[in-house]
This record gives sequence, C-alpha cells and structure tokens, in this order.
Amino acid sequence: MHIPRLAVLAACGSFVVAAGTPSKAPAGTTAEMFSEDLTIAMLADGRVLLHFDFEMHGPQATNSSLHSYGLLPRQIGEIAQRYGVSELQLAFTQGTWREARWGVPPAAQGIGAEVIAQLADDADADAQWSGLTNALSGVFCASLNFVGTESTTSPRLAFAHTQRGGALRHGFLPRENVCTENLTPWIKQLPCQAQSGVAALLNPHRLFNMHFLSVAMALSSDADTLRYRQTLSVVVDAPANDRSWALSALVGRALAAPCPVATRSSVRVVAPAAVQVAPPADSTHSAGTSVTHLFDLQRRRVDDIEFTFSAEFDVEPKDWATTNGTPVPAIAAHRHITGHGSSGGIETVIVNHRDALVTVAYFDAVPWYLRMYAHTLSVRATDANGHTAQLAPNQIMFTPAVDRGRPAVLELELELPPQSRTVLRYDFDKGFLKYSEHPPDANRGFTIAPAIVSYSLAPSDTARPLACTPGTVCAVRVYTEPALASLPTPDFSMPYNVITFTCTILALFFGRIFNLLTRDFAVLAPAK
Repeated sequence: MHIPRLAVLAACGSFVVAAGTPSKAPAGTTAEMFSEDLTIAMLADGRVLLHFDFEMHGPQATNSSLHSYGLLPRQIGEIAQRYGVSELQLAFTQGTWREARWGVPPAAQGIGAEVIAQLADDADADAQWSGLTNALSGVFCASLNFVGTESTTSPRLAFAHTQRGGALRHGFLPRENVCTENLTPWIKQLPCQAQSGVAALLNPHRLFNMHFLSVAMALSSDADTLRYRQTLSVVVDAPANDRSWALSALVGRALAAPCPVATRSSVRVVAPAAVQVAPPADSTHSAGTSVTHLFDLQRRRVDDIEFTFSAEFDVEPKDWATTNGTPVPAIAAHRHITGHGSSGGIETVIVNHRDALVTVAYFDAVPWYLRMYAHTLSVRATDANGHTAQLAPNQIMFTPAVDRGRPAVLELELELPPQSRTVLRYDFDKGFLKYSEHPPDANRGFTIAPAIVSYSLAPSDTARPLACTPGTVCAVRVYTEPALASLPTPDFSMPYNVITFTCTILALFFGRIFNLLTRDFAVLAPAK
C-alpha cells in the first residue's frame, strides 16, 4: 500500500512527552527507532506522578514507495491515509490537575476525550472527519462516534501553531470516562506491549485507582520522518504511613528487561534532596531543592527502585512554589456558570503569574442550546495593585450557533498585564430541547466542554511542561474545568402517570360495560 507524503500522520493524543531528550532519526536513515522512558516525580502534597513516554519514528513514505509497518502501528497509519489526515491528536483524561499543589502539568489535558485533526482536503473535510472519528472510536473502544457537527469546531487562533493548510477540526466529549477498554488497545500499539521495559509497570488495577489520569497519542511528521508518540500520565497516592517504599509496591509490578527493539530505555526520578533513592543512579544532577536520578536500563538491569524519606521530610499538602522552589505555571484558567432560571452567564478567570505581559488566545465552544449573546462580552483585568480596567482584545472571532447544527465559537486574542487577574464574562439564554434530546440522567444537567487558553513560552522560561523541549519556543494550552448547565427538563414520569391512570379508568369502565353487555338478566319467580 502506498501512503502519500504527509498522509500518515494519524494518531491520538494531547502530545504529552516524558522524561529524556526526544530522540531523532539520523538524517538520511531509513531505520525505524523506538524509545521508552519513565519519569517518577514526587509532588508537593506527597503524591507521586508517573509519566510514561513511548516514541517510535521511521521514514516518511513517498508516492512511489510501499510503506512497510515495522514498529509504527499499521492500524493508525492506514486510518490516516484513508481519511487524508495530515496531523491528528487524541487524549482521554480523567481528574483535574491541581497546579497549585503539583506545579506544571506534563502536557495539556482537558477532562474528557479530545480529538484534533488537520485534514488535507478542505472540500471533503466534513466527510473525512466523520469517518475518522468513527474509525478511532472502533480502535480505542471510545464514544468518539458521538463527535458530531454539534460538538465540532474549526479553531483559528487557539491552534494556530498546528495548522499546516487544509481544514482543522476539533471535537470534545467532556463526559467521556477513561477505562481499561481505552487502555488495552493503547498498550497493544506498543512494539512489546506490556511484556517488557517500563511498559511492564502498566497495571490497570493500580493506574485507575488514581487522582489524575491522562492517556494520549500523537502522530506527527517532519520532512522525512514519521513520529508516533504514546504517553500516559497518572497521579497516585504513595503508600500511607510508610517512610520507605518501592516502585513495585506503588504499581503492583516490577520493572522488566528493556524492550529488545528499543534504542533507549530509561527511568528518571525527580525527588527532594531529603529522599534517598536506591540503587544508586547512573547519573544525578540537582536543580533547586530537587535531585534528578537517571537510570539507563540498557546499561544495567534494574528490577526495582526504593525510596526512603528522612525524618524531616513533611508530606502534608502545601503550595508547590513555596516548597519545591519551582515556579507555578505562567497561566492558570478557571471557568464557571452564573445565573439561574432561564438565563445565565459564563465567567472565566485567567491569571497571569508572570512579571511580564503575556499574549494568549482564548477559545470557547458554547453548545447551541445555550444561546450566547456576543454583545454582552466583558473583559476586565485587575493588576497587582488592585486597579481594575476594561481590557480590549486584539482580535475577536465569533461564529454564531446553528440550532442542532453547530456550537457558538468565541475566540479572543488578549494581552494579559503582569501579575494580573482577567475576568471574561458573557450572557446566554437557555433553549428548550425535545424530549428525545435529553440524556438518561437529564436532571443532572449538561456538561459543557472546557475553554482553552493557549500561549507561547520563551526559550528561557523554566516553568514548562515535559512536552516542551528545553531551550525552544513552546506552545502551551491550558484547559479550564468543564461546566455543568441545568436546562428546562420535562417531567419524564408524567407518561407513566398518564398511562397508569388511563389504564385504571379503562379497566374499571371496561369491566362494568362488559358485565352489562354479556350478563343475561332474568326475572326470578318468587319462591313458594
């Protein structure tokens, strides 16, 4: 089968990166390469972050060559070719990343399932997008086939760094849960699956007993190389009331020998200086109050890693910035719904923690049943001195909603003052749905996908996700929490009441009439 240039760019994932410097295939080589890395980080509140990173890359196919799939998953490549995908990302996330306690997240994550695709054919993009989401739904055992026109958008500002021509499509399912049915096909994409290397630690029984979990996949390309990356980030509890524990006790499995086809297999441990790590690492380096221990699994066999906490180490919840000396993320964003009754509003708070002006792009897709009024948009910024003033956006892009057709999309470009708190607010009226459009748990409300704030980090910025290569300009996305909107809900018990009441009346009426019509009345002679 041949795959056009830039046609096999499929996959899934909020491009999350783990420890280690990303490896690149040497120029002109045709060999495929595979690397596996694990980052273990002690968080400020005593919990532990495990970040798995598996990267495969091989030669880019040309129009005149047959592409043979060795390490790269054939399933993903064929989907990308069939639906004309030039870039695709997919992520499943459950739980909220608490940046105040845990610091900078490994990569951008929004609660639910997110799909981002760059389609080569703009004319037939809608049909390609529909086929793509259905195919990914089958591969990863998810509900991505429900990403229809009502939840599909075409961002222009928030994802400008990913656009390469063609049509960009973005879909979000905020109520999609992550389960073992999603993890199993994700593991099967690995060359050695969970039989060797750091992937042997992927124990579903422990991974899903967590505070935060993100499973992500991404396939990208450059001039002559295809790169497929799978990442998994999970925050778990350390063993309670124990000053000494091992990695095997944390995940319920031990490390195995590196995957035979891996060109790099490593484990990186980032822990406070008060934590002793055994066995000794192949190399260590200090940054602030933390020490990084690097284990090269290809140089020597490591079956387990033990952690011993000194008596002065305190694992009580505390603020990340004041305990680890690591700065908090440059931008934080939170959103909630205001109002009651048939009207309301959306209020988003964006906090700039930096001492310099930061330019951000704000993206929000509001479902059609929340009838948004763009003229009510208000943007107010409060600086470090407490002065509040209106903030004029550099750009405003608004796409009105179409009932049962598409959501309303609001995109803004804002310049946030240093050390400021910016509040965006706009109003909406609640629409009425047909009774068949309500979910089974209608009284719970409708989950609204999170808003997205994107910005760029300078090469000198140290507070960057693991997905960003040090010393480079990095595009970062920040997701707010999903919102819950309560809509007018019909009384779904009324049909039952009507049916039972009607049947009772009919039964009584029918019984009496039937008796009158079928009973034979006769005059009885008086008894002698």
